[in-house]
Amino acid sequence: MQNLYQEQARYEWGRVRRKAFLAQLKASLGHKKIGLVDFTQLTEHFNLGSASYRGVQPIALDKIVGSEGRYQDFAQAFLPLNESVSERWQKVATAYLNPHSRGLPPIEVCQIGDYYFVKDGNHRVSVARHLKLAEIEAHVWEYPQPVAGLAPGVDIDTLLLEAERQGFLAQTRLDELKPGHSVRFTTPGGYTDLLAQIAHYQEVLTIIDETETPYEKAVVAWYEMIYASTVQLIEQAGVLQNFPKRTAADFYIWVIQHHQQLEEHYNQPVMFEAVVQDIPNQHPSSRLARFWRTLQRRWKGQE
Repeated sequence: MQNLYQEQARYEWGRVRRKAFLAQLKASLGHKKIGLVDFTQLTEHFNLGSASYRGVQPIALDKIVGSEGRYQDFAQAFLPLNESVSERWQKVATAYLNPHSRGLPPIEVCQIGDYYFVKDGNHRVSVARHLKLAEIEAHVWEYPQPVAGLAPGVDIDTLLLEAERQGFLAQTRLDELKPGHSVRFTTPGGYTDLLAQIAHYQEVLTIIDETETPYEKAVVAWYEMIYASTVQLIEQAGVLQNFPKRTAADFYIWVIQHHQQLEEHYNQPVMFEAVVQDIPNQHPSSRLARFWRTLQRRWKGQE
């Protein structure tokens, strides 16, 4: 009888890996990140204080959004991203599927607001979510709300966005160096990209000047020479009028990425003005979204 449940677990593993593949494909088409939230990163940006133990309680699986240590092994919804977790995942699945098993111990989570981050039990969460369970038993350590001014029940993207923003401003001191700057994103990830750009620009300036460029000087130079000039082109093209829910910073990231792709493709310089004018035709909210929906319907037909 045990072999029957093990066979079913292998079947479920194949299904969940197909889901993970589709999620990765969708993310690559839309240039989005699909990894779990890194709890350690949140602790670096927020002063969380001390956690209070709330005992063992059932928690909603769809409110578990990140992990303390295994965030790179799973995608959103705790889809496994590589084969290295196969054996452990199938053992957990077998225990869930076998009604005669002794069950599994509660997982351990940290709670921030309405969301949870796994300290121990990532595979159990992955299997439970794949099997469409609604809740899971967990030891809960709750932290106070970390961001002043954020309303209770704030969505996880807003929480992550504020964490990234605080980290970006702490490192660059852009509020002090360029008061009134326009760097504001609507989705997580942008601030991390900007930090990488500034670091690269600092290296370039150091090579040009043949002397070490101070970080603050690189921040100001990047903002004035790269960011502000590109945003000016975006504003002059009237792009923001067609996408009222997006910011200039959102499109700055897209322009920089698309510009690099075009230069690599044509192996020659491409004017930023041409990239900006092409936004309405190439933005992921149009063509890529339609392509993804078509592909998704075909894959569902094979399930």
